[in-house]
Amino acid sequence: MNKRIEKKYKAVKEEVSELESSLSGALQSIHPPNDVMQRLQERIGKLEPNRIAKRISTWELSIITAGAVMSVAMLILTVARALFYFFSRQKKQRV
Repeated sequence: MNKRIEKKYKAVKEEVSELESSLSGALQSIHPPNDVMQRLQERIGKLEPNRIAKRISTWELSIITAGAVMSVAMLILTVARALFYFFSRQKKQRV
């Protein structure tokens, strides 16, 4: 390497190490209080599967179903189009 590139590389490396050291002090993990965690665990443990299923109403389920059907239809159309293109191209090359 030439000297100019080496100087820039060292300068950038120093800047990165300074940035990392400043961020390591700023970004520390925070643990929630124990009572908050206990309350959340109790609430999650008390939920019944039927209650969770009832939260998804019928109109939301119909939107999800319609989206899934449209996605599958698009996938089938794409595969069919690719196959048609592939086989029609082979016929043109034989002639």
